[in-house]
Amino acid sequence: MLTSTKPSEWARLLVRGAYDLHVHVEPDVMRRQVTDLQLARRCWDMGLAGFALKSHYVPTAERAAVLNEVLSQVTQPGEVRVLGALTLNASVGGLNPIAVEIAAREGARILWMPTLDAANHRARHADLPPGATPPMWLALQRDLDAQGIAVPVVDVLDEAGRPLPATREVLR
Repeated sequence: MLTSTKPSEWARLLVRGAYDLHVHVEPDVMRRQVTDLQLARRCWDMGLAGFALKSHYVPTAERAAVLNEVLSQVTQPGEVRVLGALTLNASVGGLNPIAVEIAAREGARILWMPTLDAANHRARHADLPPGATPPMWLALQRDLDAQGIAVPVVDVLDEAGRPLPATREVLR
């Protein structure tokens, strides 16, 4: 568990009204150090306006909506707001315009292109030094591979470096 120290007034002034747009929280398929509600409390304590829930594997707009309902019961309107998001990795079909549209209709406000399943990410992290502990995402990917569940690479660009038609479609 993360330890918390009381922020200085200067620190609170610097972040007042800001959003943290890249936070991974529990529940997740990987162990995380803070839950949605704990993070909401930390944001409120620091004077942040809110945060975005990021998952490499699932849409988060529905969780954000539930959190916002809870927060509306215990804070003043607009004190802390949670944003939902979608990351276009293989678990949501990669460059999937239907997933983008549904997430947007559910309230998602941030769209990330592929992260862990992106071709460049896979190529960069394919080999670990001998004895290295694999990162959580790579351990999960290897576990899925061992079960015969292939996790395809999600390409965004063609061989010439131009956006694929699917890339253009999700951006549209």
